[in-house]
Amino acid sequence: MPLETLIRPHYWELFSKKLREKADCLRFAGQFTLSDAQERNMRLVTGKEGSLAFYWLVDESDGVIADAKFQAFGPISLIAAGEIVSELALRKNYDQVSRITADLLDQHVRDRKDQPAFPKEAFVHLNQAISAIDLAVQQCLDIPYTVQYDATPIEHDFGEIPGGIPGWEQFPKNQKLQIIEEVIEKEIRPYVELDAGGVKVVDLQEDKNVMISYEGSCTTCHSSTGSTLSAIQQILRARVHPSLSVIL
Repeated sequence: MPLETLIRPHYWELFSKKLREKADCLRFAGQFTLSDAQERNMRLVTGKEGSLAFYWLVDESDGVIADAKFQAFGPISLIAAGEIVSELALRKNYDQVSRITADLLDQHVRDRKDQPAFPKEAFVHLNQAISAIDLAVQQCLDIPYTVQYDATPIEHDFGEIPGGIPGWEQFPKNQKLQIIEEVIEKEIRPYVELDAGGVKVVDLQEDKNVMISYEGSCTTCHSSTGSTLSAIQQILRARVHPSLSVIL
């Protein structure tokens, strides 16, 4: 047996800490039946690829996935992929879920931005999950859904958007808050959480002042009112609109 094989970490040890936590405490394992869907006046949607199956209860009035479960039989990485997809799909419409990628699944549970959460051997299971998503989405295409916002910087690597997201000024307040929240969730929280901190969006005032509050270690960190606040403002200005200011 090659030395490399002997000293290679156990498969479980190759997972990120966040990924191990998801696999250790499954919240979405299970399935829905047709009677479950009828009792809640929802459409039962299933997406099966190999030994992985997603079960969604979809609101036929707006295409939102009101509840999600999965079943998986196989390696722990496949089970973890089912858990992560279900978590991300919950309370999103099927069009949003259709944009989930294998890379996004991995990024969602990374401990650090530059270090994959899944070992390379497990990416076949992430792709299997994406195939199951596609099959489920195909069963929803006749359901109307509300376009909550057009393509945002979170979904595509636009970098800085000159002049901000097109049409930003005309968006209603709740739509603006949703976009701001998504940027903070994907671009800011992962870094703050590395230091046991947290950031919460409180309000958007006068269409330009983003009020936030800190949680965890950020409440006692001196940089939270200086460099961290400035960094959050720079990201929102680059990703959303240059008129935004961040206040506590």
